[in-house]
Amino acid sequence: MVTRSCAVLIALLASLIAPATTTATAAPATFTHPGVVVSRPQLDFVRAKVQAGAQPWKTAYDRMMASKYADLNRVPKPRAVVECGSYSNPNLGCTDEREDAIAAYTMSLAWYMTRDDRYAQKAIQLMDVWSATIRDHTGSNAPLQTAWSASSWPKAAEIIEHVRGNWPNSGRFATMLRDVYLPEIGNGRVDTAGNWELSMMEATLGIAVFLEDRAVYDRAVGIFRGRLPAFIYLTGDGALPKTRPGSAVDARDEIISYWYGQDTFVDGLTQETCRDFTHTAYGLAAAAHFAETARHQGQDLWGRDPGADAPRVGIAHEVPER
Repeated sequence: MVTRSCAVLIALLASLIAPATTTATAAPATFTHPGVVVSRPQLDFVRAKVQAGAQPWKTAYDRMMASKYADLNRVPKPRAVVECGSYSNPNLGCTDEREDAIAAYTMSLAWYMTRDDRYAQKAIQLMDVWSATIRDHTGSNAPLQTAWSASSWPKAAEIIEHVRGNWPNSGRFATMLRDVYLPEIGNGRVDTAGNWELSMMEATLGIAVFLEDRAVYDRAVGIFRGRLPAFIYLTGDGALPKTRPGSAVDARDEIISYWYGQDTFVDGLTQETCRDFTHTAYGLAAAAHFAETARHQGQDLWGRDPGADAPRVGIAHEVPER
């Protein structure tokens, strides 16, 4: 049973259309900062609500500040090489890197809400020690690990660099994103599960915004447009789901196997629905974050996508109720 709220999100995401290629002309002439997932007007709105003690914002803020990610005594654990295998075996720095990145973003949000500079300094410390140390990601889960960490780093960096300022090592941090993270995720991975490539594109788009790299931004949008219709099925796709452009998966049995044995297709199924809802949620969340970042940069990927070759109808108009 698909709830209406879940169906709305699935439908909204499913309206982002895939072209036949992975090229796009999407990047803004001028980038908006901060503009990765959250914007300055959104941050100001939440800050005003928190200061007024309004709900549910105040409760969410209190929970954030009580979390381990807002602990000013946090000790970062950078590594030169983060090695991550399947099912976290081995886990050599994987959890540490991912959680330090989340903490940097949490600290940057805490600073924005309070203007207590201790939080900004902690966010900067976390970003600085990692940019001074990390050189590579290895292991079978390296692309996913890189994506998860790189989804958080730019969100923190955007707030610190473009609102607070006075970050001497921001250039080194930018070099880390370009030289360590982008090579692992920037070109996507055609035949991985959808949550992998959508997470990789979320991270790539965030990096592109922070670096103000129009070519990387365009490539991410192109890959995203090709991946999303291959992740969410709509009846208009035909008897079988679409496949990602460039994928070797094309025969009926191969597609069903790729969809974890699903052979009955209805509106709103994702490629990982029959795998588990956790991985399905990872993919949907990454897609939503991607679309929201693009929105802050002046591109509407939530409704019709005018840059796509064959746009589906905007999701808000085609929400299946079950």
